[in-house]
Amino acid sequence: MKKLVPDPPFPIPYIAIINDLTAEQAMAQAAKLMGSLVDTVHAYTTGDPERRPAILLDNATILSHLVIALINHAKSKRAES
Repeated sequence: MKKLVPDPPFPIPYIAIINDLTAEQAMAQAAKLMGSLVDTVHAYTTGDPERRPAILLDNATILSHLVIALINHAKSKRAES
């Protein structure tokens, strides 16, 4: 039988289980997000100024907040050790 409903979006584990992440896992996720942040900012800055979508700045803001949260989480986990 053909599936009529698409699969749900991929879950974002660093939001769902941030308290369960080790410091190393949090830093690995932060590094991945930093790569996405760099790509997003690069796409915004290299685009035609009249055609720059504002959503790229929104995405960069969200990514930067997530990176900060992950780094703070890693710092607190290391302080507990």
